[in-house]
Parts: sequence; structure tokens; C-alpha cells
Amino acid sequence: MVMRDLNIGTKVGLSVLNDRWDALVLTNLTVAPMAIMNLRQQIRGLSTLKLLNVLARLTELGLVVATADYQFQLTAAGTHFQHQLQQLEVWGDQMIIDMQ
Repeated sequence: MVMRDLNIGTKVGLSVLNDRWDALVLTNLTVAPMAIMNLRQQIRGLSTLKLLNVLARLTELGLVVATADYQFQLTAAGTHFQHQLQQLEVWGDQMIIDMQ
């Protein structure tokens, strides 16, 4: 079977991986609620407006949830995605070592 295009799930996953802000927010969030300004301080170069847009997108995808007092935390799906990001980092690091 010839595959001419990626399925929708793959496209969604790659769009999150391809956006550095999405990946950085997911990497820095935890399952414990975090104040938005604390998150912003951990990610240099990310404006408050951009962070709010990223959080809204990740919330739509079910990876992040806002608490009643406007703190943010990972959902179970977000935690799983964060783990996948960590595995991708390990794989990438190993590839760099293997190429040397």
C-alpha cells in the first residue's frame, strides 16, 4: 500500500512537536498546578500573550488544564506527551553520540 499523506493524528502530533513553544511549555509544566508567571519565567523569550495562546492550544488538545485560580497543569495525556518528548530527547542525544 502506498501512503501519500500522513494521518490526522500524526499531523496533530507533529504540529505540537514542530512548535518549539508548545514543546517547551509541555516540558516545563508538571501535574502540580503552576502559576502562569512562574511558567513564563522558566521559558525565556516567550511573551505572556504568546504563552496564553500556547496554553489555549494545548488546552484544546487536552494536554493542559487550567485550575479555578488560573494556574495550569498537565493532564494525563499531557504527562504522556511529556514522556514522549523526553524519549525523543534521549533518542536524539544517542543519535548525536553515534554519529561522532
